[in-house]
Amino acid sequence: MKLWPASTFLLALCAVAALADESATQRAVIDASDKAALAEHMGKEVIIRGEVKEAAWSRSGKVMNISFKGAEESKLAAVIFEADRKAMDEAYAGDIGKALTGAKVRIEGRLQEYGGRVEALKGTPQIIIRRVTQITIVEPAPATQPG
Repeated sequence: MKLWPASTFLLALCAVAALADESATQRAVIDASDKAALAEHMGKEVIIRGEVKEAAWSRSGKVMNISFKGAEESKLAAVIFEADRKAMDEAYAGDIGKALTGAKVRIEGRLQEYGGRVEALKGTPQIIIRRVTQITIVEPAPATQPG
């Protein structure tokens, strides 16, 4: 019987541990309209995919609300706060709302329940976007055609 050197055994053990860590950090990819999957992954890091119906700053300018086409039942929203507005606008040609509205996107982040002041939204799923790297535009919004 051949014995493996301890260094080979340790290397193999580290490789198995690295693979386990990698699979544990993989994020579920969830369609913005999939209410059941959103509920199942609440509190977890996920990737949301969908087409942005509207991305607009609130009247106060303190929060950008991002809604998705087909998510009327799931009520999923993504939000960006005023503190991150400058970086987001700079990353998207001066207007992140314009860049996102109508675009197909992937948004990464922790799926959590809305905890703001609007009573009707309490308990609905949301992702807070704090970094430009959380957003990937998969397909830009269709260009507006001249009238």
